[in-house]
Amino acid sequence: MVTRTSLRNASQRAQSYASRATLRELNSKPQWGEAKFIDVFPGETASDVEYAENYGGTSVPAKQDEDEEKEQGQGQQQQAGGDGGSGTPGEENEQPKGDAAEAIVLYLNGSRSHPVIISIGDRRHRLLELEEGDVAQHRLKDDRQQMLYSKDGTYISTRSDKVMRIALVEKQDDQQQTPSQQQQANGTAAGGGATSGGGTQKKKKTMGQKSAKDDNKKSEVAIEQNGTTTYSRHGESYASQKGGSDSTVHYEKNKKKSAQSTEKHTHIRFNDNRIFNDEDGNWCTSPLLVKKDLHCKEG
Repeated sequence: MVTRTSLRNASQRAQSYASRATLRELNSKPQWGEAKFIDVFPGETASDVEYAENYGGTSVPAKQDEDEEKEQGQGQQQQAGGDGGSGTPGEENEQPKGDAAEAIVLYLNGSRSHPVIISIGDRRHRLLELEEGDVAQHRLKDDRQQMLYSKDGTYISTRSDKVMRIALVEKQDDQQQTPSQQQQANGTAAGGGATSGGGTQKKKKTMGQKSAKDDNKKSEVAIEQNGTTTYSRHGESYASQKGGSDSTVHYEKNKKKSAQSTEKHTHIRFNDNRIFNDEDGNWCTSPLLVKKDLHCKEG
């Protein structure tokens, strides 16, 4: 098949092949992320634009900031008894002016009717002043959640009023589907779908995966840190550390079966039987007897 085009047409396509745009908001629900709206040139706004991300990484940029000048103008008009202006955000040809994430947009075959976002950056939240060779990931700047690979080590940072948790999660069951995946499966079942020679309906493929955050929270094999405690758990065994040199190992969240070390003492405890040490000496809460430990797993 021969495609004929003129030099002028080819030139126009080349000039309009790529553009920069500001991103109003990203919709992460579709199987491929979509920008709800991007503003390219004055009067040129595209909607539901696909965002092609690299495999293994995904992100949802922050929404566009409100226009400060417009907010101030509306406030002044309201104080003067006005209605805040006749225009409303989203009105045709009215493009917001607030700071926003920025996108590089390609127009396939030079057609402005087929935009695809290939890259998004955000000056508002990008990590600054990194050194040569550094690699980093981050969330919004106020969250201070960062992962930095630098020449002297790896640094994972989370703000003290948030949680840092690493956990093992169960293998995903084929039945665990996102709402959109379940809707697709139900739609196929309702429509009859494709069937094999034996009359059995073919299993519909599901696309994408959901976050393991909820399973992480429920996991019984985990390490977690917050502003007050660092603890690890493996099944029924726990270990925790708190400020003030309080370190505890215990069983089934029951501190009556524990070993503890604080600034002033250490102890071994099983229910009401304790052996402990403090600055005054060594003590126990019940008589000590000599007996072979039948519970210890000797090598």
